[in-house]
Amino acid sequence: MNNNVFKIKILRQHWIKDDGENDIEDLCSHGELFLQIGNKVLSDTESGSWTLSATGLYLLRTLNIDYSKGDFDNQLIPCCGHMIIPSDDKNYVTIWGCPEGIDFSIKHNNGNVIITYKKEIKAITSFENYKTQILDLTDEIEIFYGDPNKKDVPKDEFEQKGFKQFWSEWTELKTKWKNTVHNTISYVKPFR
Repeated sequence: MNNNVFKIKILRQHWIKDDGENDIEDLCSHGELFLQIGNKVLSDTESGSWTLSATGLYLLRTLNIDYSKGDFDNQLIPCCGHMIIPSDDKNYVTIWGCPEGIDFSIKHNNGNVIITYKKEIKAITSFENYKTQILDLTDEIEIFYGDPNKKDVPKDEFEQKGFKQFWSEWTELKTKWKNTVHNTISYVKPFR
């Protein structure tokens, strides 16, 4: 058994209507993922659609923090992202969705990342491999999503703030990781 396999890759992206048209009212990218942890394929073309923009943000967070299931009040790979809830004191959002999704734990250990799904399925990969896959995934999401400023965000102040904080946090994390050497990062528990 090869437990050193961790693969995550976008298979197809779309808006919720999935009609091939750009939907400026849909604030979330959706799509199909390939996800393998150890010898277990947890998602493929038969698994349905996930909220990829939320997945991207959550996985960016895990580049410098350990993650236990539920730490972000949603799954790492959520089915839905119905509401973006802004934080009052920093660039950090909570995304509420339905109870469906895929969740797994992430632990950083001496230059490696240990990914555990339901205790019995585990993968150990280098941090560099993990980081590369997460940055590649988020690059694909950005290309599909386009300019967030061109979205038709509801006029409600709460929704405006959540959307702006989402992209502010995303940009902050992407900039940090595109320009950071791994050994300068210390791992911390997530903000709650």
